[in-house]
Amino acid sequence: MELELREVTPEVLDELRAHVVLPPHQAEWVGGSVDDSLQEAAELPEGKPWPRGVYRDGVPVGFVMLSWNVEPHPPSLYGPWFLWKLMVAPAAQGTGVGTAVVRHVAALVKEHGATELLTSCFPEGEHTPYPFYLGLGFVPTGEYAEWDEEILVLTL
Repeated sequence: MELELREVTPEVLDELRAHVVLPPHQAEWVGGSVDDSLQEAAELPEGKPWPRGVYRDGVPVGFVMLSWNVEPHPPSLYGPWFLWKLMVAPAAQGTGVGTAVVRHVAALVKEHGATELLTSCFPEGEHTPYPFYLGLGFVPTGEYAEWDEEILVLTL
């Protein structure tokens, strides 16, 4: 699967708003919408947010945001490489897009010197993405972020 990560320009943002809208039971796990994520990024510039629209064959199918080579300050800021947000449009769910995005960003940060990629997730609850991350090779660190999510690590 060939994916393209596009910088979030006004045009890309309009496309993401139209195509990457999660149902409420999924939006609760990622903290809302693309706009909510960008607002969070604006409020936490020390997290060095790196937001990107995810495209497959020129069609927007998701959104991903990383903390890009950040100075970590647990339990409020993890890094240096942290998968902050991952959203896959409902029409693209179950097609391997989520897996491909995580593999793509893992390879990208590895090219920039990363040895691990972190993320966080609630381990329990209906529709939690926790099993998805474990299936990709992330493992629990035993740490919890100040927002009560468990920190997971993927060794690169």
